[in-house]
Amino acid sequence: MVAKSGVLDRSVAEDAPLPASPAANRRRMWTALALLAGLAVLAWFTLDGTATLPVREYSFGSFGFGGFNLPIRWIPELILGLFAFRVITANMRARLEDQDRK
Repeated sequence: MVAKSGVLDRSVAEDAPLPASPAANRRRMWTALALLAGLAVLAWFTLDGTATLPVREYSFGSFGFGGFNLPIRWIPELILGLFAFRVITANMRARLEDQDRK
């Protein structure tokens, strides 16, 4: 059905099944993880292994942290690891939501 503005009418019948979420597609998840792994390898071999970032010591009551030199090479690896964790959790959530719809 075409609306007056020429745009397709997006009304959905109540008995029509909802389309699966693209985030639930395992192929997309594995592609994203492969790209993140490729970026991690490139970052590892591109950055200098001897460069360090000094982390000052911080203490709060009985909790203490810091007082060491963090190799800069690990910073993008940690960030890309967080992105990979987000991709996996988004895929798991979308698959569970698709199962709940059925």
